[in-house]
Amino acid sequence: MNTNLRILIILLFITINSQLANSQGVYQAANESKFDLIHTELHIKPEWETQHLIGKAVLTLKPHFYNQNKVVLDAKGFDIKKINMGALELKYSYNSQKISIDLGKEFTKADTLKLQIDYVAKPNEIKVKGSDAIISDKGLYFINPLNSKKIVPRQIWTQGETESNSCWFPTIDSPNEKHTQDIFITVEKSFTTLSNGLLVTSKSNPDGTKTEHWQQKLPHSVYLTMIAAGNFKKVIDPTFKRFELSYYVEPEFEKNAVQIFGRTPEMINFFEKILGVPYVWDKYAQIPVREYVSGAMENTTATIHGKNVLKNEHQLIDETDDGVIAHELFHHWFGDLVTCESWSNLPLNESFADYSEFLWTEFKHGKDEADFVHLNALGQYLNESSTKQVNLIRYFYNDKEDMFDSHSYAKGGRVLHMLRSEVGDEAFFNSLNLYLNKNKFKTAELSDLRKAFEEVTGRDLNWFFDQWFLASGHPRLKVVSKYESNKLKLEVIQNIDSTNSRIYRLPLKIELGFDNKTETKLINITQVKEEFVFDVQNKPSFVNINPDAYLLAVIEHQKNENELINQFELSKDIAARFAAFEELTFTPETTDTIVSNLPLQNPKIRSLVLKALKDPFWKIRDLAVQKLFDYDGEGFLDVEKALQNIIKNEKKSQVKASAILAVKNFLNPQNDILFRQSLTDTSYLIRAAALEAILINKPADSESLVSAFENIKDVNIFSAVASYYANNPKVEKYDWFIENLDNLDGGQLYQVMGIFGTYLVQSPKEIQLKSLDYLSGISKGSQPWFVKFAATQALSLLADLKEANEVLKEIIAKESDPRLLKYYEYFKR
Repeated sequence: MNTNLRILIILLFITINSQLANSQGVYQAANESKFDLIHTELHIKPEWETQHLIGKAVLTLKPHFYNQNKVVLDAKGFDIKKINMGALELKYSYNSQKISIDLGKEFTKADTLKLQIDYVAKPNEIKVKGSDAIISDKGLYFINPLNSKKIVPRQIWTQGETESNSCWFPTIDSPNEKHTQDIFITVEKSFTTLSNGLLVTSKSNPDGTKTEHWQQKLPHSVYLTMIAAGNFKKVIDPTFKRFELSYYVEPEFEKNAVQIFGRTPEMINFFEKILGVPYVWDKYAQIPVREYVSGAMENTTATIHGKNVLKNEHQLIDETDDGVIAHELFHHWFGDLVTCESWSNLPLNESFADYSEFLWTEFKHGKDEADFVHLNALGQYLNESSTKQVNLIRYFYNDKEDMFDSHSYAKGGRVLHMLRSEVGDEAFFNSLNLYLNKNKFKTAELSDLRKAFEEVTGRDLNWFFDQWFLASGHPRLKVVSKYESNKLKLEVIQNIDSTNSRIYRLPLKIELGFDNKTETKLINITQVKEEFVFDVQNKPSFVNINPDAYLLAVIEHQKNENELINQFELSKDIAARFAAFEELTFTPETTDTIVSNLPLQNPKIRSLVLKALKDPFWKIRDLAVQKLFDYDGEGFLDVEKALQNIIKNEKKSQVKASAILAVKNFLNPQNDILFRQSLTDTSYLIRAAALEAILINKPADSESLVSAFENIKDVNIFSAVASYYANNPKVEKYDWFIENLDNLDGGQLYQVMGIFGTYLVQSPKEIQLKSLDYLSGISKGSQPWFVKFAATQALSLLADLKEANEVLKEIIAKESDPRLLKYYEYFKR
């Protein structure tokens, strides 16, 4: 997903969260264990026409402690055929959510019983709910079940988190319930299947199907159970020998599978080394699926990804998905091996997985890249905090899905980094080792993590866990710095008001600039207002508070232009340099190029930006390029020449693509030559930028250019070609649009839906009418809510058509998602 799209979606989330903010919520207790689920055996067969699952479940259970004469199971939207215990058929009651089974007698904790349940699961008949993180909770998904879309493969897959696996098999659907399992799945012989654990047998059946038996021997939580089946190619990583490491991909990407996932072996070795705990599971597989309802899911031994991780060699140059790959892998320690006892303790899973992205990037690519990961996550939390501030560990909430937010993920990851800084690297990782070993194959709550850290360090850390895990918000500091007579005085004030009355205990790093070097000081804040004095030989060229942004805080500290320039040029931390650069070049949102270029009329700032184009860190170079988009002011020729040098020599595709787009309106024939040379670049991102830049000037060979690119399956190139066809609409391109849109999921589909809307508005009525079924299908389907919104928005552009208006009214009338209903109010006017 490109950066602008990500920012837009985040802003949409913030708006929705603000508008739908709930009260603190009600107390959410951990699930009471009346029975322990020991083992689950499933015999299942999907029916494609009905989108039902024919199933038989054999559950092995024991009373947890107290005697029991009935068992209650989660089973959502089933047809229950019969329930047996051995030869005895049992009586039961069922309310479409839970089965209450009369066992006929009382059982003690010394007893083990086996229940056989014959059932039909009907996931499409369940009233779907979801969250921003997991957009649907029907558990089992049939993709293109009737083969109605020629470009979309048939697939079946599951998504169990939070409590959705009970939509396809009866169980005790709670994170504090762990079981082993045997799954027998019957599918077409041409299909490849995947589940947890190891494939034990594969047997052909007389009716042209096959039954494959997957066995998970080690206990894991019910929500981590999964199945997937479809036309996948299994690629075993040839570089890893200790256990099977495999990648299940669509046939087109078989040759790219190791390129896509190929850092996984190194990640496993790295995580094992820092944690001192081996990967304990039988295998590790990864499988990207179509129309996935979450970013990715750490099902034990079998992670599911969305389709967008499937990339060819041209796309992998632009970006890999190592962040999410590391995230889901790290869950196999934090989440799978040790699981949060309840959803209230979700940060024990997600904060660690989020932090793994920083750890891996730091190891593989160095501090600057890791700090960039950190800053992105910090920004996500701070954006959310403007409308929502809650505890990390939350025992009060309205819906378990509320836990899946930027607090549990991004804030939690930043808190873990502060904990690492507080205790030191050795103590941090030793404490994680102790936590994992003490709680492996069990569930844990926050106190288990705290006690592990206290046992290793010998310190009372209640203050840290109370301050960061069990309280909401973050510190807001005001700092005033003064230099007098070789002394630097710092006054630090903690802002206390009705929304934040906590006085924080904080370590605060101070960076001081002197000539061509910097010094670092460390102070500790414990009061509302404190003053610190440092002896210095000369006046610092800049004073920067929290230079690495590792302290999760909002800090107000006034600096003049020269101080900011010195900070940018001298600081060793990416966060400090970003902050200085953004402040120096800040302009309000505007389409007025004179206003947007205003900071660059200052020769010192312009010189700084041109210097930044040669910065060692690619993102600084990219920011500098973006500040020069459509530049039209003093020193224009110097700016153009610098951007041309980027296009000629830059190695990072994102930066080169940005430079192409920055000069696309400069009206220089020499730039057109550079654009055309870039059309053959290995990077699709660069090709797409070059094509967009060329087409702006409507060259005579526009048709042949777009024709040469229209069959490349890449969202960026599709956007460039589609924009041309949208503004030069032809009836015969409708099918081309649909085929390409069908190949996109989630954020990528959202990104281009507006282009399709533009094409429809300028097309004849016959094409507009033809599009109604397609758009309404997305608006009513299983895509993320923001994709549905984009499709409905495209449909609203056709509202002058009677038929389109009727479809629009029907969509709005049947919608129940409050996020969409808020926006649909505008369509009613």
